[in-house]
Amino acid sequence: MTPEADQASGLPPLPEPFPEPTAAQPADPDRKRRGCLVASLVGCGLIVVLLLAGLGVLVTQADELLEFVLDFSRERIVTELPEDVQHAERQRLERAFDSVLEHYRSGGATPADNRRLQLALTDALRRLERGLFDQDDLRRLTERLENIAASDPGG
Repeated sequence: MTPEADQASGLPPLPEPFPEPTAAQPADPDRKRRGCLVASLVGCGLIVVLLLAGLGVLVTQADELLEFVLDFSRERIVTELPEDVQHAERQRLERAFDSVLEHYRSGGATPADNRRLQLALTDALRRLERGLFDQDDLRRLTERLENIAASDPGG
């Protein structure tokens, strides 16, 4: 059928076919890849700088962080001690916390001391949260803290 015949039959004319798709080629084919590379290098560099800054703050503030953790743990444990705990036992626990802090301040703490301290405090705080902290737990915590404070950094 010819276009005149289509118009005579009342049908609209057929649309033109779509042009063949052509891939858009940048003037410089490596331009896009270099842009991604630069952006990723800048992003990674920024992350490294932030991590180094955070590490620097952590190293310079380690003593204050340890003191905060010990004070927080001490306050939490001492305020929630069972009522039947004698004054002498409370004082012994307080001295044990002070001794541990002094042990760390003097630079005598080892990574093993860090692990032992973490375990002692988390065990005690967990038992406190569950309402299970008793005289035996108090004695055990005090002894663990005293052992950490008395540990020899050389052995």
